[in-house]
Amino acid sequence: MLTDVFIRLIAAISLIILLNAKDITTSSVVVSICIFLFLEITILIPKRKLADSLLFVPFLVCLIFLIINKPEDFLLNFAYLLISLVFTYISTILYQKVQDYKQQLYKTRDDSVEIENLLKNKNKHLVLEQDQQIHLATLNERNRIAREIHDNVGHMLSRGILLLGAIKTMNSDENIKPQLEMLANTLDESMEKMRSSVHDLHDDSIDLNKNFEDIIKELSNFKVSTELDFENNLPKEVKFSLIGILKEGVTNIIKHSNGDSVSIILHQNRSFCTLSISDNGKVDSDIKKKIQSGVFEGIGLENIKQRANSCNGDAYFYCNDGFTVFARLNF
Repeated sequence: MLTDVFIRLIAAISLIILLNAKDITTSSVVVSICIFLFLEITILIPKRKLADSLLFVPFLVCLIFLIINKPEDFLLNFAYLLISLVFTYISTILYQKVQDYKQQLYKTRDDSVEIENLLKNKNKHLVLEQDQQIHLATLNERNRIAREIHDNVGHMLSRGILLLGAIKTMNSDENIKPQLEMLANTLDESMEKMRSSVHDLHDDSIDLNKNFEDIIKELSNFKVSTELDFENNLPKEVKFSLIGILKEGVTNIIKHSNGDSVSIILHQNRSFCTLSISDNGKVDSDIKKKIQSGVFEGIGLENIKQRANSCNGDAYFYCNDGFTVFARLNF
């Protein structure tokens, strides 16, 4: 902007000098002021090409003024006018080129930033997907190890316990009876610890997100919106209860809802989590009264309450806009 003003200022000064070179008259001063104002006002024109084309008008006015006054050194003044015109034109073209290059540079920079952000998001997505694949592979391996221990080691321990029981029954030597009893206790303790380890290993492999996805897929005839904000390190009892509540809620919607959309929201906090399952179906007035009074038909809603109570929580049912199951589970 300042460069453009400077170019027009130089053009105006050169034309004013030319107009007043021989003699300062009222007409020359008036024309000089008009040329100066005209050149500077053209900066305010938003269309760049129109503003640049109007630069030739002051030079044309100056040429007409020279022709009318017919100075003795007309050719010299004309050459000076022509040189000023060429200088102004070239300066304007170069300035416009610089501005175009700046715009291209800014656009390139913005595109680079946008591409960089896009690549970062893609990379983040790939990392999350890779972590998910690793997590699933780990869960599958845990399940495989649990099955191997249960099927092989568990079977061998069971057989050993049975054989030892038979030996104890047939043994008549009182001297080795304490040792056999000690061995039996050791095998029983080993079996119990093995079962506990296998059970814990299998429970740790419960993928809550995968189970939720599988259950939600059953709502194929509904428009489903989900908001799942949780970590997979929830206690196993809470995981089982959440899966059971969601299963009961989805089954209830499929069987009884006459709506077309379902909302499922799961939020995890520091010491509790909440699960909300809502649909936009209309609920019969009689059923509303029964639910509000705590009388449930069937065992589905009662199961939901029991599952929430098992985690020191509670479940609530609302029939305002459609039907909503809201459960709070503590851990």
